[in-house]
Amino acid sequence: MKLPGGTIISMRNASSYYDAVIVGGGMVGNAMACALGANKSFQSKSVLLLDAGRSPSLSSFEQGTPFNNRVVATSPTSIDIFKQLGVWEQIKSHRAKKVNRLFVFDSCSTSEIEFERGQNEEVAYIIENDLIVGSLFEKMTEYKNIDVKTSVKVDECSIPNSLEHLAYVKLENGDVIETSLLIGADGVNSKVRHASDLNYTTFNYNQHGLVAIVEIQTASGKNDTAWQRFTTLGPVALLPLSDTVSGLTWSTSPEEAQRLKQLPSDQFVDELNSALFSQDDQNQFVNQAIFALNRLNPFRPETFGRKAEGTIPPHVINVQDKSRASFPLGFGNAHSYITTRCALIGDAAHRMHPLAGQGVNLGWSDAQILNKVLGDAAREGADIGSITYLSEFDSAAQKHNLPVMVSVDLLNRLYRTDAPAIVAARSFGLNAFNSLGPVKNYLINYLSAHR
Repeated sequence: MKLPGGTIISMRNASSYYDAVIVGGGMVGNAMACALGANKSFQSKSVLLLDAGRSPSLSSFEQGTPFNNRVVATSPTSIDIFKQLGVWEQIKSHRAKKVNRLFVFDSCSTSEIEFERGQNEEVAYIIENDLIVGSLFEKMTEYKNIDVKTSVKVDECSIPNSLEHLAYVKLENGDVIETSLLIGADGVNSKVRHASDLNYTTFNYNQHGLVAIVEIQTASGKNDTAWQRFTTLGPVALLPLSDTVSGLTWSTSPEEAQRLKQLPSDQFVDELNSALFSQDDQNQFVNQAIFALNRLNPFRPETFGRKAEGTIPPHVINVQDKSRASFPLGFGNAHSYITTRCALIGDAAHRMHPLAGQGVNLGWSDAQILNKVLGDAAREGADIGSITYLSEFDSAAQKHNLPVMVSVDLLNRLYRTDAPAIVAARSFGLNAFNSLGPVKNYLINYLSAHR
């Protein structure tokens, strides 16, 4: 039975059973539900998605309506996942901005790196989070094996020690739902993870991520480059949403984030432009060494002594009213993403710094890997809550996620200092890497295709 607002209520008793229960909607939980809905081996299984919120209306993402301040840099691999799930055309028909280039530079030196793929191939698409959530929600309601309950809160989770018992969730309204597999997609403070008693390493960065929607002005009138500048307080990034609008992600101290949120719009814009353009922190000794090395560089002999075209970020001219918000940043990773009758995906399993924009892309990869494993288990008539199968998901997901997470953590630490020795080391490394065109192109293409 379908109620107004898109909520689907199963015609089962208050105490009921589903083969799999996904706790948490959002970008990752909804993708997991869509994947299982489309999985041919899972058509005879019943799946329930429990979402504490409500799905955003897609009508709010028509051209001309204000942009939401939470956006994601969606990788080519994730775009392929959306195509497989049948939601990419829906997302693209509303608004998704293609990014042809990523340009990264340093506030303490002239070192820089530019990422591009082949002609007409994107580095990423910048998409509003809620547009992805809404498109996935609309798609999942098409599947007969998927039930959805929105605006419900989980009061308690129970995960057994063996396959002799089922897992269950108890809702705040008293309903109890049993399941062969509980999938935690319920974010950083996951109730499913806490109930699983899995070991979890976590720490805070003492940074907040400030987000906003800003109006920009470019010399060319085009806005198809994502910009990221490393400062001593954290990276500041501009992510294109249209030719005149970008999403801002500014990592800084909690105190600075609070101050910036409260500034009048014109002062905020001035300080943002200063963070993007100021030369006050430049280390002249490092810059002189980079200049000298560039003159000797056989790969790019034509570039020494000047800045190439297209290496200047756009000028910010305004900030959208009420679009500024901030949230704490931290690192987290479950030592295992699985236990008997339980699997963790997305932020419930891992959390990372947003500087590379990879966090939710890892979550979509989790969903893809778990969907394949569960399809194999269902096709072979196995218990889908069995460690035997779930361990395949854990091994593949950890192998995929950990190198990215650790690299991003180290990069964030490396750039949060203006110590001359560290500035010199990172600047020479970045500059050298940017000069090695074939190596750099191989890396970007490998990462774009890596699953």
